[in-house]
Amino acid sequence: MTVLETVALYYDAWQNKRGDFSEVPLAEDFEFVGPVASFDTAEGYRAMAAEAGQAVTSFAVRRQFVDGNTVCSIIDWEMAMPGIGRMTSAELLEVENGTIVRGELIYDAEALRRAMAQSGA
Repeated sequence: MTVLETVALYYDAWQNKRGDFSEVPLAEDFEFVGPVASFDTAEGYRAMAAEAGQAVTSFAVRRQFVDGNTVCSIIDWEMAMPGIGRMTSAELLEVENGTIVRGELIYDAEALRRAMAQSGA
C-alpha cells in the first residue's frame, strides 16, 4: 500500500464512516497533536474520532502534498455545533510501512473551544 493509499483510508473514516477508524492502520503508539486534544495511542485517538465523527457534517480534502512518507492535506470541515462554521486546517500524517505513526492537525480552534465550553463538552 502506498503512502497516499494509507492516508486515503484515514480520510475515508472522517468522510464516510463518521469517525470509525477500525479499518485505518494506526500504529499502536500513534501520536497525534492538535489544538484541542492530543493522543499518544491509537486506542485513545479512535475513541475520540468515534465521538467527534458523529458531529462532523462536512469533510473535504481540498489539496494534498507528499514529501517522502509525510502527507500534508488541506481540509475544509464543519461540525454540528452552534457558532462553528466551516473550518480550514492543515494536517500532516506520517506513514511507515503502510501504518500511520504520527499526525499533527493545525488550525485556529478558538471558535470550537468556545462552542465546546458552552455545551459542557
